[in-house]
Amino acid sequence: MSGKALFKNLVAELEAVGERAFAKHSKDALKKQEALVQYKRLQYIRLGKQLSPDEDKKLVESVKIEMNKPTIDTKMLDHLNKESLNKAEKDHLQNIVTFVNSQRTYVELLERYNPGISMKQTDKIRKTARRVGLEIPE
Repeated sequence: MSGKALFKNLVAELEAVGERAFAKHSKDALKKQEALVQYKRLQYIRLGKQLSPDEDKKLVESVKIEMNKPTIDTKMLDHLNKESLNKAEKDHLQNIVTFVNSQRTYVELLERYNPGISMKQTDKIRKTARRVGLEIPE
């Protein structure tokens, strides 16, 4: 396999890892954003104020988090982005591609076969309580 093809494989793997991480982080950020909006709405209610739809829209906009998809920075490996590489460089690049691919696959398998591994502690407690017929108060 040529050096350019290996480099393209590496960039593709890094992009796949980046997209997955971005999806998880943006999901977490949206949860935090929703919680902050609810908190601010409660603060207004505690003060005895009623929010108009326009004020509520402004409140949501003020809390909105701007999420940008990360770009892959390959400057450190640009010297390997060439057609002819020596055997050591090819092996090194192939090892990097294999490692990134294996790590991504490992995380996917962990999440698939151990669904509780990415679950928050409060969710674990709630599910455990339900298993024995109890409900956790909110």
